[in-house]
Amino acid sequence: MKFSAELDNVISDSRLTAIELGSEYISSLHFLIAILNSDNLPNKVFNNKNWRFQKLIDSMKKDKKGKIEKYYLTEEFEFTLKNAKYYAKTYLDNEVNVEHIILSTIADKKSLAGKYLNEIGMDYSTFKTECEKNRKMTSKPIMEFLGRHRVLVSLGIQKLTE
Repeated sequence: MKFSAELDNVISDSRLTAIELGSEYISSLHFLIAILNSDNLPNKVFNNKNWRFQKLIDSMKKDKKGKIEKYYLTEEFEFTLKNAKYYAKTYLDNEVNVEHIILSTIADKKSLAGKYLNEIGMDYSTFKTECEKNRKMTSKPIMEFLGRHRVLVSLGIQKLTE
């Protein structure tokens, strides 16, 4: 399953966010901040719920140490990206969208961005409900059930459906 053009742009923006914040890697937190730079469904949800991320941005700023040639995805964010395909299948979508990454992030108990989102009051059900206000989301019930449980997600339950 391929990534949508919108998702490709946000991933690209994640790299720019990492550069701007002086980081040597790209994590789910950089992705979360990059979402704010485009008109996508998760950003609409964040605005509707009045969730702001300035505190997160400020906490991630580092002194720039010079030019970094290569940026690597953290293992945690790589896991999130791979799992996003599961959420695209769960919601019967033909390509992976930005909202699938957020659902994957929230469901993974090891995800830095997921932990942050949980701390500010966002959980899987809340995010999905907000998304449904903007687009229809039909799901495969058993896949949705499995995909909501953070322990199962961390164990890699999604691999069973590939």
